[in-house]
Amino acid sequence: MTTQSGRPSRVRRGRRAAAAAGLATAVLAGTGVAVADAADAPSAECVVAAAGDVAGAEDYLTGAAGTARLISEADPVTVLALGDLAYDDGTVAEFERYYLPTWGAFRDRTEAVPGNHEARTRGFAGIEAALGDRADDNHAVTVCGWRIVLLNQYKGIPAADRYLRRQARENPGMPLLAVWHEPRFSSGKHGNEPGVQRLWHSARATRTRIVLNAHDHDYERFAPQTSAGRRADDDTGTRQFVSGLGGHKPRPFRTVRAHSEARVTGIPSVLFLTLEEDGSYSWALRSVDGEVRDAGSHPPLP
Repeated sequence: MTTQSGRPSRVRRGRRAAAAAGLATAVLAGTGVAVADAADAPSAECVVAAAGDVAGAEDYLTGAAGTARLISEADPVTVLALGDLAYDDGTVAEFERYYLPTWGAFRDRTEAVPGNHEARTRGFAGIEAALGDRADDNHAVTVCGWRIVLLNQYKGIPAADRYLRRQARENPGMPLLAVWHEPRFSSGKHGNEPGVQRLWHSARATRTRIVLNAHDHDYERFAPQTSAGRRADDDTGTRQFVSGLGGHKPRPFRTVRAHSEARVTGIPSVLFLTLEEDGSYSWALRSVDGEVRDAGSHPPLP
């Protein structure tokens, strides 16, 4: 297991409390990001779990089963499945064999986006059969006072872009969280993806607070950034998380990208976000060995 976010702290178990990130007790060197001590974290009222790259034949009984246990222990209100959920091709049979025996326990509270592996199956038939007809559509839900916008980049970036902007117009003043599969910025195997720049630009233009991606089989947290990928202040920037440690084949990092603040790989893990109606949020990355590998908080909307 590789971690570049500081020394991990022991996680406290129990309903949702283990996912919470509370008052700051340390600061990551050189980042200015507050890091919570899990032992001091208060119980969370509204926790969302997020990860992608989940289950394949080689490791669904270990990796995906392990991250499913983390989710079950935290008992989040919503599970965000960030794509590439059943390897290798996202077929109906692969979802039935590998995904449903593990993460299928949360099907009634899961919102998903397809990954490039689901896109290999005509009509996204596998993810639709497992998680419902809208799992491959652009769609949105309100959770914890936030508008969570889920985008299928593989049905066309322009359509996904228009949908994100429409959700921002129709929900003024509501904090936004956008989800699609391939990250604009990444220090992992696939690296930066310029093909989703239009979505990133719109996330910034709509003042989306958080963008969640997977695709690279690792975890990475970036500082708030501008549309051009420059460091932004906390009030105006958009923060991207890559959460691709859902259980299938963790991979090493390659070139470290600008504004990358924390990186973890080598062990299945789930990102837990605590969302507040004022636009503030906190995060905790929990790994299957019971450690919190990264945690912190972000201030309210200005």
